[in-house]
Parts: sequence; C-alpha cells; structure tokens
Amino acid sequence: MRKLSVLNLTPALIGLGSLLVYILACTSFSPDDTKVLYDTVDGKTGMTGVAVYDRKTGKSEVLFQPFTLYGPNLERKAALLRPQWVEGGHSFLTAWRAGGDDSDNTSLNIAVLPFDRRGPARIFEAPELGDDGASLFYYWPVPVVGKHLFLVGRSNSIVRLDYATGEMRRETNQEEVVPLPSPDNDRLFYLSGADKTNGASEYGVMDPETFARTPLFHIAEGKVSVFSLALSRDAKSLAYQVEDEKPPVIHLLESGKAAKTLSLASLGGEAEVSVRQFSPKGDILYGCYERPEEGGGSVECGLVEIPRDGSPARKTVLISKAPAGGKDQWASLQVDLSHDGKTVAVESLWLACNEHPINSEDCALFLVDVSGSGREVTKVAIPMPPKEASSPFGK
Repeated sequence: MRKLSVLNLTPALIGLGSLLVYILACTSFSPDDTKVLYDTVDGKTGMTGVAVYDRKTGKSEVLFQPFTLYGPNLERKAALLRPQWVEGGHSFLTAWRAGGDDSDNTSLNIAVLPFDRRGPARIFEAPELGDDGASLFYYWPVPVVGKHLFLVGRSNSIVRLDYATGEMRRETNQEEVVPLPSPDNDRLFYLSGADKTNGASEYGVMDPETFARTPLFHIAEGKVSVFSLALSRDAKSLAYQVEDEKPPVIHLLESGKAAKTLSLASLGGEAEVSVRQFSPKGDILYGCYERPEEGGGSVECGLVEIPRDGSPARKTVLISKAPAGGKDQWASLQVDLSHDGKTVAVESLWLACNEHPINSEDCALFLVDVSGSGREVTKVAIPMPPKEASSPFGK
C-alpha cells in the first residue's frame, strides 16, 4: 500500500518517530457473530464503502457509501473509512475521512445508521480535532460506551459525543491520553505516557462519565508500539511490543505476576508482527505478520497465533508474493476475533490501493476458522479499485 507519513500524527501520540506505515484493514463481527462488516470498493467508480457479509447465506451487501466532492470540477474523492457495530448489532457506526494526506482537513465524519430495524440515520462532523484525533480511527475502532463515543481533541483533550443527542463534552488533561475501545463496547480504556521515548507508560480503565482514570498496568520503560497492543477480555493481561526493539518480542503483563516475554524467533528474524486480540481463554494471542519471501522482492502476509506458554508461533499464509515495501514500512493488517473465539477476520482492500497493488485474487475478506486443526479459510472477494479512480490516500 502507498506509504504515508502517518498523516502528520505526532510521534508523541503514536510513537512512530520517522516510521512510515500502511493504513490497516478493518473488519467487525456482529454481536451474534453471524455477520461481518468490512470495507469495500465499487469496481467501476472506485468509491469506497461499507459492506456486510452474512455468514449463513454466504452473501454480501453494500450498506453505506460516502461521497466527497472536491476541486473546481467537483471530482469524486474516495474515503478512508472504518465500520463497527453498535447498539447490540441493530446499528453500525462508520468513521471516515476523505483525502487521507490532506493536512488541512482535521475533521472526522461519523455516521450511525440503522441495520435491522427502523430508525433515523445520524451524521456528524467533528471539526478541528487536529490530525491526531482525525486519524486515530485508522488504527483502532472508535471507542464507544453506550451512546457515547470518544475522540482525541486538540491540546491533550478528549471529546465525548452523545450520538443520540449530539451533545458534546471536552475533557482536558495535563498529558496526552489516548482513549481505546473494549471488544463489547462496555468499557473505556486509555493509554497515557506514549509521548515518552524511554519513560513510563500507563494503561488503564477510564470512567466514561467522570473521565476518572484507574491504572491497570504500568510499563516501566520503552516506547509502546500502539500498532501491537492487546488486552485480554477480563482486562487482567496486557500484551505489547516496544518500538524498534531488537530482536522483537511480545511483552506480557499480568495482574499480580512478574512480567515476561514471548519469543518471535520461530517466525524468522525479519518478520514484522502486530498483535491485537487475546483468545477468550487468554491462552493465545492473535495478530498478523509479514515476512520477506525467499529471493527478496516479495513478501507473504497472514495470521499469526502466539501461544502464551511460549510454544512456537503458528502462521496461516493468506497472501503470498505481495509486492515488498521498504524496510521502514509497517506491512501489517488488523485482525478481528469473533465473540465465540472461533473465527478470525482479516481483509486486504487497502493493500490493493498501492502504486504496486496486490493481485486481484488476493483482494478479499478472509475468515480463518481457528477452532479446528486445519485453519480452513473462507475467502470473500472484494473488487479491485480501478486504476483511474481517485486514491483514498489523497493527493
């Protein structure tokens, strides 16, 4: 995918330094796991949108397609967007931003749309968030608790939006605090201290009404990579990576126990890993990996499973012979784990929007069955963006 300068996200917030990243793909399982939201594109116009895949019927349907017109000729602009379920699966929320590298655009668009019952569609524009707040949805779902969603505002602030009434509240902090979501939209988590190159960071739970913070984990040193961060469902274990650590390992913190690390040596020294999900039992970490293929010039990408007991990691190849990026590119995808813990979803649309795109047969939503030994993969085709269409990455 096209390299981005992190859309001017500050190193203080994201901890990337000069690292350039891929925009990451986004999926979301419905609360009953029967449906999956994912990003798609119109193969004729190149306009991006939100689709839903019904696992029972094996069919997909496009649900939402935002259009932005720009320039003197009112040209269409494809949007970078992320969908997620809200209201118990009866509605879905989509955050989007048109023109990814447009530094003058610090607004975030949000739509909350009914899915399986009647109700009003609600559209919001959150202006002047700054590049940080307008871009964070690329990396995590928008944190939602009940009818409230939480955004990063300017000047170390957090913005709370009631998407039922439109009421907004801003809370200013002495330090930069990043709100993070929970799998079931029932709690609000946070990461603070990410602006410290080699200082302490704090991960905890935040009261969505009072904004009071309760620390859960203290990370003594090292800049936490927020691209590789996972919290167990009981909030008693935190897995993370430290930026630029050689050799890369997974750091594991558990309430009341000594810190430990998990080796990634079984994947090979040049593999890049991003962990995002614990299994329901907390014994497996799920993420994605990328590693160079033999001979160079291409890479393979896929699902990685890292046992908590230190056993060798298991990989499931999803894409092979993908165009290789430079060493400063973070070539990873995001995973979403079904609520029953049996299926992992990954999609590759944004890897098709590169100057050197993946092959058309690799542009897909991948559903990996992790409940059995075979790791069966269901592949749902996504159209390739037409070459002449506007890029969702901006200019």
